[in-house]
Amino acid sequence: MKHAVWLTLVISGVVINIAAELVFYFSGVYIAMFYRIVLVTSITVISAIFVGAILLIGKLEEEKPLSGHVSDTLGADRKKN
Repeated sequence: MKHAVWLTLVISGVVINIAAELVFYFSGVYIAMFYRIVLVTSITVISAIFVGAILLIGKLEEEKPLSGHVSDTLGADRKKN
């Protein structure tokens, strides 16, 4: 997960700064560094949430169900010791 988040941070930093420079070059509107940092941070946090969710779903698919039925192990018909 760390690699995906770091990769997203670097890629979003480069893309946001290139996009801001292109906006300034073609339209003359300067995008302040504060807004650039907010965009990079928000993209990184959102990607961390999605990567974490994907990892949790992957772990959920690896789980194996317990053998037997719940009524066999927890119900009134459980063996008495």
